[in-house]
Amino acid sequence: MFFLSDLRDLIHIIEWDLERLKTQKVFVAMRLSWFVIQVFIFARAMSLIVRQLTGINYYEFYLLGVYVSILYSTSISRGYVIADEFDDGIVEYHLSLPVKRNIFVLGRILGCSLAALLFTLPMMLIVLIAVNALNLTGLLVSMIMAYIFSIGVVGLVILVVVNVKSTDATDILFGTIDAILVRLSSIFYPLPIIQAIGIAPYYYAALFNPLTSIADFIRLLFIPEFTLYTVSPYALILYILGFSIGMIILAIEHYTKKLEAGGWK
Repeated sequence: MFFLSDLRDLIHIIEWDLERLKTQKVFVAMRLSWFVIQVFIFARAMSLIVRQLTGINYYEFYLLGVYVSILYSTSISRGYVIADEFDDGIVEYHLSLPVKRNIFVLGRILGCSLAALLFTLPMMLIVLIAVNALNLTGLLVSMIMAYIFSIGVVGLVILVVVNVKSTDATDILFGTIDAILVRLSSIFYPLPIIQAIGIAPYYYAALFNPLTSIADFIRLLFIPEFTLYTVSPYALILYILGFSIGMIILAIEHYTKKLEAGGWK
């Protein structure tokens, strides 16, 4: 049963993750500066090349895909902080706090996800300004779905970190996961193009990839004609919700079981 004290603990844990974000102002500014260069120079060069070869305007599609890749990598890095906490002994301190472990891990998931969303919000605004698609309704809906997606990614990170418990092994594993998920998705390539390649496993892997779902959903919000190239928006919403809820449940279950003895080793 969820009590008022649990809600208060949950809010404090989320605040703790957000406070850590305040200490990274310089890093945020550097990342944002590089992103501006990517949007207005590299992305336009890419779009020009694609337009000359195919006659298709690739700029809007590419930019919204770039935002999703940034959101995904930021969510990974925010959740990955927990791996460092294992090595630094901070987890032992957390376990000594009078907070239920399921509340603690839920708070970490929500807090890390919110930090990732806030970190990437300026980048989303730059993308929408660049493609001339900035509107309040679309921005709010996209941020809600981006947050839900980020929750699933952070839950996945916590699930892996708790089970692996090794920074080096986690580095290798996430490098592999990142390479697979980003490339087997529609972040940079439309699903019809992937399907036209004729490699069925590649197409179905991209089709059921959560990165494809969030990327295509955001494109549907800001590129109306994109409805011709993807599945139903309702199916995308359900898939993203299912992914995030599943990752939360698994992360909480594994965290509480693995740490029930009072430590992580």
